[in-house]
Amino acid sequence: VILLAGVLGTRGYLVWQDAKASRDLWPHLNRARELLQSPGAVNPESLVQLERFLGSYVDRYPNRKTTVYARYYLGSIAYLRGNFDESAVQFRAAMALPAGAENILGYLIRQGLAQALEAKGDLPGALAAYRDAAAHATGELRTQPWMGEARILSAMGKQSESIERYRTILRENPESPMREVIEIRLSQAG
Repeated sequence: VILLAGVLGTRGYLVWQDAKASRDLWPHLNRARELLQSPGAVNPESLVQLERFLGSYVDRYPNRKTTVYARYYLGSIAYLRGNFDESAVQFRAAMALPAGAENILGYLIRQGLAQALEAKGDLPGALAAYRDAAAHATGELRTQPWMGEARILSAMGKQSESIERYRTILRENPESPMREVIEIRLSQAG
């Protein structure tokens, strides 16, 4: 009976701690989303304060489901600042957490990693990350990582593979908003 009470008490405490961690984080995540949607209007001091909070949150709650969100925004902020190495570190850390593979967030983390790797010039790493992002997406969401994949393949001198990826996008999503861009790229390729 005492053992059962101890187990239930510990479980209750952990559930309470998760709920508290979540309540502490969500207002800051909303602020992060607002800042990242308007990067030109960002107050640098607000961004520094947000980074500090998110960093301390990750230190306090390293393995919580909500930590994935904090790491995603830390990666996005690092990307915005042009710190692509740190951005990749944060996105990889988010992917390593159990919640990092879930639904749309798993896709966004992988897409962020791919963009960070591309920006720092790691073409093979970016190619693998774009392919991973596409594997975690469905429908129209796959267009963005496929566009990245085609761009990387072209930069690596693999024109025929790049062309085939562009054609795949048009086959899979004939009404894609990227259709005109893709058609221009295909006409330039020959």
